[in-house]
Amino acid sequence: MTSGRRGRTTALGAALGVVLAIVLLVLGIRLRGVHETTSDWVLWPRAVPSRVQFADRDYECGAHPGAGAGSVEGLVKRGTTSGGGDIYASSSSGATTWIVVAADNATYTCGLLGGP
Repeated sequence: MTSGRRGRTTALGAALGVVLAIVLLVLGIRLRGVHETTSDWVLWPRAVPSRVQFADRDYECGAHPGAGAGSVEGLVKRGTTSGGGDIYASSSSGATTWIVVAADNATYTCGLLGGP
């Protein structure tokens, strides 16, 4: 009778191994997807990620608002980041050399990557 119990234990261990492998694969795919969008190695995007995509261009944002952080005065809300921060830019359509991201009661200036 012990061989039947051992067989069930082995099958249960194999099933748990497969489930664990699937969970790790899904988390890896999610991690890579967020990294491709934001340049951050996290499972869920932050409100102000390292890189923001806006108007088909990439913008680099600082990790902290710091001195000289942007103000949204005179700017128009033009979108949101993948993590839910509000993107403000000039009212003209298309890309600009900088944008401001507002999140968590702070503003962050993000500069255009790759030139004009």
